[in-house]
Amino acid sequence: MKAYKQSEVNPDVPGIILLSHGPFAVSLVESSKMILGEVENIAAYSLEPGDDFDKYREAFSESIHAFPAGCIIMVDLYGGTPCNQVMLYVQEKEEVLEVVTGMNLPMLIDAAVFREAMAGKELTSNAVDNGKDGIQRIDVEGFLSEDDDEDE
Repeated sequence: MKAYKQSEVNPDVPGIILLSHGPFAVSLVESSKMILGEVENIAAYSLEPGDDFDKYREAFSESIHAFPAGCIIMVDLYGGTPCNQVMLYVQEKEEVLEVVTGMNLPMLIDAAVFREAMAGKELTSNAVDNGKDGIQRIDVEGFLSEDDDEDE
């Protein structure tokens, strides 16, 4: 298992925990740092082939308990092992958590920027909306056509 977690926790900032298959979660944190700089209270756990699921769940549950109440958990794929491990944790602990699937960079940036101004379902919904808005089809043909017209 690859992991990214900070040694110090800010007790005033809700945490963000990323969970994924392969290196995606840890890589997403690294990408966000290029845009935002160092982000407080963030942890990422990348499930690798052959990893023990119980140890994976133990690792991210430590971050859940280390962060202040109201942390957000983002997973890569609904119904995948990281998502299922979160739901197993929820069942075992009978703890209500904010969990979103389909994590992407716009979603992470939104959550990191707005988590001090929003909380709970409002923050999660905002992050999901921003994640969806970040998915666009670019009309490359139209873009090229507009450039060609300007050259004439």
